Amino acid sequence: MSKGKEFIKNTLILLLGKFATQFMSLLLLPLYTSKLATSDYGTVDLIQTYITLLIPVLTLRMDSATFRFLVDVRKSPEKTKGIISNVLFVLLWSIVLALIISLIVSLFVTLPNHLWIIMNLVVLMISGVTLQILRGTGKIMHYTIASVLTGVSTLVMNVILIAFMGRGADSILISSSVANIICILFVFFSARLYKNFSPSMISKKTINEFLKFSVPMIPNSLSWWVVNASDRTIIRIFLNAAANGIYTVSCKFSNILNSVFSIFNVSWQESASLHIDDKDRDEFFTKMINQLLIFFSSIALLILVAIPIFYNLLIGEQYHDSYNYIPVLLYANSWHVLISLIGGIYVAKKKTKAIATTTIISAVINITVDLALINFIGLHAATISTLVSYMAMGLYRVHDCKKYVKFKFDVKTFTLFTIAFIASSVIYHLNIFWMNILNAVLVVYLVVCFNQYNMKSILKMLKSKKKKKEIDVGSE
Repeated sequence: MSKGKEFIKNTLILLLGKFATQFMSLLLLPLYTSKLATSDYGTVDLIQTYITLLIPVLTLRMDSATFRFLVDVRKSPEKTKGIISNVLFVLLWSIVLALIISLIVSLFVTLPNHLWIIMNLVVLMISGVTLQILRGTGKIMHYTIASVLTGVSTLVMNVILIAFMGRGADSILISSSVANIICILFVFFSARLYKNFSPSMISKKTINEFLKFSVPMIPNSLSWWVVNASDRTIIRIFLNAAANGIYTVSCKFSNILNSVFSIFNVSWQESASLHIDDKDRDEFFTKMINQLLIFFSSIALLILVAIPIFYNLLIGEQYHDSYNYIPVLLYANSWHVLISLIGGIYVAKKKTKAIATTTIISAVINITVDLALINFIGLHAATISTLVSYMAMGLYRVHDCKKYVKFKFDVKTFTLFTIAFIASSVIYHLNIFWMNILNAVLVVYLVVCFNQYNMKSILKMLKSKKKKKEIDVGSE
């Protein structure tokens, strides 16, 4: 199989898995919003948010090192075994550290569902690292199966616990824990971890190499956590847990765009790294980033016009206010796509400090705007602060990346998209059925017109790049 075909195949497999898990997540929304109180749901969501904060710190971002180092030794079973052995050794000590910290905290702070919180933290640490073992060893199909298996298990467990047994929001923690245990068991056997662990291969030198790569990524992860999750903490402090539950539901819809793009972004970073030194790199990055931005912004527009048609079927009455906050969050995530696309340039040039710096600045802006507005406009402060911080980071990166690539941002086309998004948002808030249907038809037509040329141009460019690489390789 050619590199091009293998790339497309792997991307499609990953997309399939992501779509499946995202679909199952949406299926759970009607259950959560009809059976769980807004305050309980908001509290559990806040707990999960803090778990995502702790994981990169406790694991020292070993998940990223696992994938990166395994990719280089796929053809060597012995070296693969050595890397997996060292990764699992570091992971073991991370788990021990997590348990010690949780024991100390429990002596001073009484948390509801303490045992399930610790269980959820530990299994997410393990599944996060072990899933990267599948990716690193090239078992993309197994990786996707594990992801879908986790999604299905989460869905089934939540239905059993909430719908049939009548349990509360702690069911989310229990279901997540059980589902990830199932995932870990699948990875354990599919990656044959029992055959790929040898205490004799544990090396201080290898572990230091891992940490040299992974530890600098922790500040960036924490800054992204601040950008994405500080809103929930501020909402809980200045408003209440019920408001946090409503905001969480809004984010579920807006994050569909991020979930789809996150799979593509892995491929984009690889492509950016391959072509960063090409003679026509400025033209390549300008066309790719602008056209891909419009493509994913079009997806955001399609999500926006689809929500009014299906919203009442998915969301319970007590969460209905979440409808009001989705448009701004969706538009903000369009800027997040731009941020990530330009981030591919930083990754290709290995400018990780620039990535961290821009993310930290965005985090500071997010918190400042949120705190300044929360007492005046309530939940809207969280959506506006997210949008402002993303826009600031996007505009800064567009300017800053010109030090490495002479990238030209297509202001005209993105402005047209913004106007279409604002117009659709007005119709969205009017929420008149026939207007929603008419708007959906018009947006679909607009999206087709916008992207017909874009997709043909992208495919043509990728084919020419691939042919050029094959010619270069053949002449060596």
